[in-house]
Amino acid sequence: MSSTTSKAEPAFGGSTVARLAAVGAWILVWVATSGAEMRWIDIARSKVTVYISASGAPRGTAAGHVIEAPLAEGSVNDTDTPHLALVINVGQLRVVDPGRSADERQKVRAQMLGPEGLDAERFSRITYHSLTIDRLEAGVWLVQGELEIHGRFLPLNVRAVRQGDRFTGTTTVLPTDFGISLMRVGGTSALVGSEVRVDFDIVLEAP
Repeated sequence: MSSTTSKAEPAFGGSTVARLAAVGAWILVWVATSGAEMRWIDIARSKVTVYISASGAPRGTAAGHVIEAPLAEGSVNDTDTPHLALVINVGQLRVVDPGRSADERQKVRAQMLGPEGLDAERFSRITYHSLTIDRLEAGVWLVQGELEIHGRFLPLNVRAVRQGDRFTGTTTVLPTDFGISLMRVGGTSALVGSEVRVDFDIVLEAP
């Protein structure tokens, strides 16, 4: 699976308001005109897992982190011109590193959500919405969309495989593109966050 991101200046101030207003207006029109085709995502059955890479860790030590990112809400407009939208609450992210104690995982989570990381107090949500979706072949979608992290919107293209009401795939994100610096977590010499792999398994609610 592959993805594409590009660097951009922080989307603060009027530009953010204008963009959100445009997206909000589009969604209102979409819901009003095609509500019968809109499908909610089953957040209880869906799963997003984040694998954060690390470099420079001493041999034999744990490196990198595994994060569960529960969906807060999401929907798919399941028509000939589909559209999708996803929301993750940053405060709900969970560190599930194998081989680390509960106390170590909690310390990693606190640093990850703190001002040097995702800064959850200022940026409480991660969002993704499609701009266009192309059906490449039977059961394969190319989603061209925008990902918002840390107050920045950047393009992110994702290839998703659809089997019935389930969508699966993998994409890659560079946190530094969103203004998030590499961190040394848990007192190690490893730099964490140079690359993030995101695996998703999205399930729609029954019609």
